Amino acid sequence: MKYFCGGTSSSSIFSSLNHSCSSSSVWWKDLISLGNIPVEDPVETKCRFEIGNGFITPFWEARWVDHFSLKEFFPFLFSVSSFKRVAVASMGGWVNGVWKWGNFGVSLSVHSDPIVLAEYVLLHLMLIGRNTIMEGRDKVSWGGSSEGLFSVASCYVFLAGHRYPFGPSNRSDVVLDLIWKVHVSFKIKAFGWRIFVNRLPTKDLLTVRGVPLSVENLKCAFCGSFPESCDHSFFKCDMVNVVWREMALWVGKPVGGMEEVGLSSFMDWYLFCKKKKVKEGKCGVIWLAILWIFWLTRNGMCFRNEGWVVDNTVWNIKSLLWKWSFFGEITHPLYSFYEFTKGHLYFLS
Repeated sequence: MKYFCGGTSSSSIFSSLNHSCSSSSVWWKDLISLGNIPVEDPVETKCRFEIGNGFITPFWEARWVDHFSLKEFFPFLFSVSSFKRVAVASMGGWVNGVWKWGNFGVSLSVHSDPIVLAEYVLLHLMLIGRNTIMEGRDKVSWGGSSEGLFSVASCYVFLAGHRYPFGPSNRSDVVLDLIWKVHVSFKIKAFGWRIFVNRLPTKDLLTVRGVPLSVENLKCAFCGSFPESCDHSFFKCDMVNVVWREMALWVGKPVGGMEEVGLSSFMDWYLFCKKKKVKEGKCGVIWLAILWIFWLTRNGMCFRNEGWVVDNTVWNIKSLLWKWSFFGEITHPLYSFYEFTKGHLYFLS
C-alpha cells in the first residue's frame, strides 16, 4: 500500500513496521496474518502518530486525530472520497502562510447526500485551527509498551488479550504462557501455539486463502465424512478420539465423551499430569506428542497416499514421548523404550 503526497510516494508506516518485524521474528507472519479474522489490527490500533510534514502518515487510516482513525469516524465520507490512499499533507496546502484543507477527495456533486454533507462539514470543523502541518518528519509511537517502542512481545500480549477465548478464570488464561515452557523443541512449541490460534494450514483455512479444493478433497483425512478443520480432525473426529481414549487409558487419565478442543484440551491434560507429579516442563508433552503424530499422519495421508492404523499411531506417540523424555537433559537414553512404557509417568516425573 502506498500513500501519495505532492506527486511523490512513500511507503505506509504500517507496511514499514510489518516489513521490519518480519525480518526479525519468525512469529510476525503469523501475527499479521490474523488480520483476516474479525479482531483489532495490533499495529493500526496501537500506533499513535505525531504529524510533522505530514508526508507519510495515512490521512484516513492512521490515528493522528484524538486517537481515532478518520476512516472509522467518517465512514460515508471515506466511501465517496477519491483520495483513499494519500498522506495527510496531500489533503491541503499552504495559502499565504496558512494551511488550508481541501475537499478530502469528495466532489461537490456528492454533497446532495445529507449524511455525506454532514460528515464533510464536521470534519472541516474538527480540523479548522488545528496546527497540523509543521516541519520535520512524522513520528509514530507504539501504545502497547510503556516506552512507546514496538516489539513482537508487546504485540503478542495485545493479541493474547483480545483474540483468544480464555474460558474459566485461572484455567485457560495461562495456556499461551505454558506452551512455551514445555521441554520440547521450538518447532513443536510453535506447532502447539498455531493450534491454539487456529493457524495450521488445514483444508478449511486453505480455501479461505484462495486455494481451490474439490468437495471431496475438503474432507477430513481420518474419517472422510466431515470437512477438515483443526477442531474436527484433531479433537472431534470419531477416528482420532479412539487414539485419545487409548492414550488416556495408558496414562490412567479419566476417559470422558468427546475430547475437548484447543486451549481446554491442553489444560485438561496439563492439569492431569500436574496432579501426577509430572515435572513442570513435561506436563504438556503428552498432549503435544499426540497432536504432532496426528499432524504427521495426516500429511502422510494427504500427500503420500499413506494409510493409517490406530495401533501404529498409538505406538508412534509412545515412541516420540520416550525420545522427548530426554529432551534438554541428556544426550543418550538412560532407560529403554520398554521400561518407559511400563512407567511413563514415573520417568516424566
